[in-house]
Amino acid sequence: MQKKLFSALFVFITITLLVGCMESSDSSNDSEEDGLTTITTVRTQDDGTVYKDGEDVNDNVVTRWAEEELGINFEYLWTRPNDEQYNQQIRLMMSSNEPLPDVFQVTDTQLIADLVESGKVQPIGEAIEEHAPDRLKDIFDEFSDAFNQATIDGKRYGLPRFSGGNGTESLMWVRQDWLDNLGLEAPETLEELEAVMDAFVNKDPDGNGKDDTFGLLLSAGEVGFGRTNIGDTSPVFGMYGDYVPGLWSEGEDGNLVYGSIQESMKDSLNKMKEWMDKGYISQELAVAAADQAQENFVSGKTGIAFGPPWAWDWPFGEITSNDPDAVIKPYQLPSGPDGEIGRKGESLLTGSFLFSSEFDDWEKFFEYWDETYGYILNDSEYFEDGLFEGYDYIMVDGEPVYDPDVIEEETGEEKVDPGRYFLPTNVPTFPYKMYGLLQEFHENPDKEPSGAYETDLAQRDPEYIEAAAIINRSNDIRIENKFTGAPTETMADQWSNLEQLELEIFADIVMGNVELEEFDSFVEEWKDNGGDQVTEEVNEWYQEVQSVE
Repeated sequence: MQKKLFSALFVFITITLLVGCMESSDSSNDSEEDGLTTITTVRTQDDGTVYKDGEDVNDNVVTRWAEEELGINFEYLWTRPNDEQYNQQIRLMMSSNEPLPDVFQVTDTQLIADLVESGKVQPIGEAIEEHAPDRLKDIFDEFSDAFNQATIDGKRYGLPRFSGGNGTESLMWVRQDWLDNLGLEAPETLEELEAVMDAFVNKDPDGNGKDDTFGLLLSAGEVGFGRTNIGDTSPVFGMYGDYVPGLWSEGEDGNLVYGSIQESMKDSLNKMKEWMDKGYISQELAVAAADQAQENFVSGKTGIAFGPPWAWDWPFGEITSNDPDAVIKPYQLPSGPDGEIGRKGESLLTGSFLFSSEFDDWEKFFEYWDETYGYILNDSEYFEDGLFEGYDYIMVDGEPVYDPDVIEEETGEEKVDPGRYFLPTNVPTFPYKMYGLLQEFHENPDKEPSGAYETDLAQRDPEYIEAAAIINRSNDIRIENKFTGAPTETMADQWSNLEQLELEIFADIVMGNVELEEFDSFVEEWKDNGGDQVTEEVNEWYQEVQSVE
């Protein structure tokens, strides 16, 4: 009886396997007949990604374009709402030995290092050399430092997902109506800045008869000095040298040094203490988180703020709801006592694309990536008028229209950004491209935009365009973070303690809780408690990535 049952079970399993193989073979044949290459991926997807009715991450105007025009079937295995959950899911796949997606973006440098160590992702140097189109190679060569994040043991594992290059960098925003009320000009030097701050504090610039205004918005809060965007303190440090807290910069000998322990920090911290003593900056604002600090500017209580061009739209744009007569204008950062100007520089990338060790469809991937770059380079057969008609533009009397109000009036639907559907979360860009174009439009208002990407930029608010031009004209004052690799061995053990030391001493000096000389004791403690070892490890990494061609 047992033998008969075993024989029947064996026959059943054999038939099932044969049917499965036939189905698999049929599926493979169908794929070949369709002529499609499937590329699997994953992504973060927040509430800012809006789909039209009936569309989703796997079926939308972008995925259909990729399929119909390029022969690529993008398959999103899953989505997560934020980086934290996204990284957790990647780690879970890695630890459970699940196959990784063909291509996926990673922003966490430690996760990049762990994935490389696992052997589940592959180097990409040869693939770029053999399959990338020339214009992509030219961009990669121009910004080769962006590969450092995912360069390990002399091999490049990650394809850079470029940032705007200078999109989060600060300039000076000033209440122009306060200047006009007091008959003042925008400050260009430290001395002039202090004179304007003094007037903003002591001469009732808003005319309300109350002693209730401050000169300058600064914020540090729990993240530390030099690390915020709104109320950025890095321009204060840039007045006194080439170093910003939290960043690793090249020293005079070409090795990397940590900005927070450099001698020029003392001058900057002492200056901020002076300002606090004189009431130019609020005791609360000097150490408040950015979202709390910005309220003081938006509510009309502070006259100057350091922040990026996009701050014009938010949060600074909200000031008119509190004061309809408020006027804010962008200006270059003021120079220090020796004429120095500096600000923290934006990273060249927002993450790196990694590729599964099993992936080999390089021709198709680079064809797709090159075509998406064609949009911002105004050199694409697919995106001449915009990305997709009915989404980011419509045609009216034979001409493309991008105005969201006109689109809604003509179609009854809101303008939708299909750029959010691209791999991984938007159309690509590369450093300085966007602000470079905005500078051209600011300096030549009669310049006709060429293509959809430029047209969209040319229609931005004049104040934003002017601010972007100011930033782009001063790219030489950027103070970059040269260390972009995974945390070193000693960093993993000691960095949180070292950062806490830094946060406490900087805040205590500015608040007047300790004397300035305590900074020297902090530096020695920082070095003795792992800082020197971290510096050695950081430079070992730096020398290694510098040697990779």
